[in-house]
Amino acid sequence: MRSILFKSVNMLILLLFVLSVAASDDHDDHDDHAEEEAMVTIDEAIAHQSKIKTQTATAGTIVKQVKVYGQTVFDPSQISHIRARFAGTIQAVNVEIGDSVKVGDILAFVESNESLKKYPIKSALQGILINRHANPGEMAHDQVLFTIANYQNIWAELKIFPEQIDLVKPGQQVIINGNSKTLEAEIKHIIPAHEQQPYAIARVPINNQSNTWITGLMVTAQVTVDSVHADIVVPTQAIQMVDNNQVVFVKDGQSYLPHIVETGRADNLMTEILSGLSLGDEFVAENSYVIKADLEKSGASHHH
Repeated sequence: MRSILFKSVNMLILLLFVLSVAASDDHDDHDDHAEEEAMVTIDEAIAHQSKIKTQTATAGTIVKQVKVYGQTVFDPSQISHIRARFAGTIQAVNVEIGDSVKVGDILAFVESNESLKKYPIKSALQGILINRHANPGEMAHDQVLFTIANYQNIWAELKIFPEQIDLVKPGQQVIINGNSKTLEAEIKHIIPAHEQQPYAIARVPINNQSNTWITGLMVTAQVTVDSVHADIVVPTQAIQMVDNNQVVFVKDGQSYLPHIVETGRADNLMTEILSGLSLGDEFVAENSYVIKADLEKSGASHHH
């Protein structure tokens, strides 16, 4: 009797074990099937046509920026107001507004009232003639006859309000945007505003050798006030929301798998990844919304 009971118990244990293994295999098969459903496969040619671009996950920098506004102005040291050395009659004028001049170019001749000798008025600056108050036959006294400006070096003057003044300092990097143009520069110094305005002025030199910037242009600027290292960063546009989870699509051959990620700090362009992505992973950096749309279209809402 005991022997029969013992054999029955052993058979029951064996049966439970077999059922457990079978259930485990079924669960693994289900997980594999779910992963296959979550995977989106796109031919390389179609991916290229859809402008899907990938990058390798690497470390990077997250920067904290402050947005400010201002305008471009002349460099005061690059404007020359030219007068006659001695009072007299203007005999001849050699230049017109808009002419380019070099240092030493003769702009006009004046006959001195005292010596009755004719002497030249020369340019003391290389630049463009932007103003002329001299015509033959007129008298030259102490008035400005010519104004010359050099546009190859100008400034951006940015308004820094009280809530920003503790953050913005000389030496910080600035990205300036104006009239569809962008440049990177550095704050040279910060000065009080004129006429007791409630802000300070951050002055940024602009190298304008190409003459693509003009003065009087309203600009916006992003001042980098802090930067921190991050072990993994991705372009913020690479992150998509799938089933209320943030995901990054990782490329494996012609397949793209959504990896649920935990994000950290972020700036205007990049986001720190705390988990869900490893260094060296090839992920979709641009146009990941195409893969998201394909995933949702197929009805696959599983996660990897």
